[in-house]
Amino acid sequence: METPRLALAPLAEVTDAAFRAVAFAAGADAATTEMVSAAGLVRGSRNTPPLLERLPEEEGRPVSVQLYGHDPAELAEASRLVAGLGRFAAVDLNAGCPMRRIVENGDGAALMRDPALLGRCVEAMVRAAAPLPVTVKTRIGADPDHPAAAELARVCEAAGASLLAVHGRYASRVHAGPVDAPRIAEAVAAVRIPVLANGGIHSAAQALALLRETGAAGAMVGRGALGAPWLFTEIQAALAGRRAPPPPGPAERAVLAKRHLALSLALHRRLRERFPDAGGLDPEAAVVLDFRRHVFHYFHGLPGAAALRRRMGSAASLPDLLAAIDVAFPPAPGA
Repeated sequence: METPRLALAPLAEVTDAAFRAVAFAAGADAATTEMVSAAGLVRGSRNTPPLLERLPEEEGRPVSVQLYGHDPAELAEASRLVAGLGRFAAVDLNAGCPMRRIVENGDGAALMRDPALLGRCVEAMVRAAAPLPVTVKTRIGADPDHPAAAELARVCEAAGASLLAVHGRYASRVHAGPVDAPRIAEAVAAVRIPVLANGGIHSAAQALALLRETGAAGAMVGRGALGAPWLFTEIQAALAGRRAPPPPGPAERAVLAKRHLALSLALHRRLRERFPDAGGLDPEAAVVLDFRRHVFHYFHGLPGAAALRRRMGSAASLPDLLAAIDVAFPPAPGA
């Protein structure tokens, strides 16, 4: 897998195939699935395979599967299963998720407190996934009293990781506070493998500044892309020294949101067809329920967003949802 200059970060319950397709269309070079339980994959949980589904719109694009867990043998077997699917570019280890339910189980950011275990996990995954590369997403440390960016980077490199993505905040701070670029730079300087800088990127200027301050090989964008896929377009233009197109207006955002919604519906229909035993809502009901968070992000801060939120509260069907968007943000003439 080539080192991406601009990647979509894994986001739990967000970076499904529909969201990834939107990001790729806007300019992302690579993307990662939402985190997948290694235990769930190995033990045959019916809820796990749907997380690995892809859409035709992602065809030929590099997508990595992010696994979480802390048992080297289990992570190895899960990596072997992912590699056997033949449709992913890499296997990624989640060593930075700060969610309590993840950390309390010894997974995610908990691995940063045990570098030796982290190294064994990566090494086991590398052996099992070969020739598929293994990457790691981590943070600069568990808390400000335990900065560990350079140490963790060296451990991962020594264990055979091909690339690192480093979020520039401590796990204890989750997503609050400024990104510590010098700590990411320590990880960059400590290893020879590529490092992607992650955290706090909501504009092209912030992406360029983080790359300049860290010396990272590329940037990874997460929450900043929620409801704003054009951020990838803007950053790619900045990286190429070009002027980015202006941000889309309300009517254009409505078009983008509807395109995302259509992809989400296609994904849910695909999942129902391929995994009929997984249960859950019918595709249209699932989209109405799941897509609300995306709709709010697309129109956040615009006049009419509050009215849309109120209408969304009573939207019981897909036509209701589309009508709510059209009332709040009417299509442009001739659209």
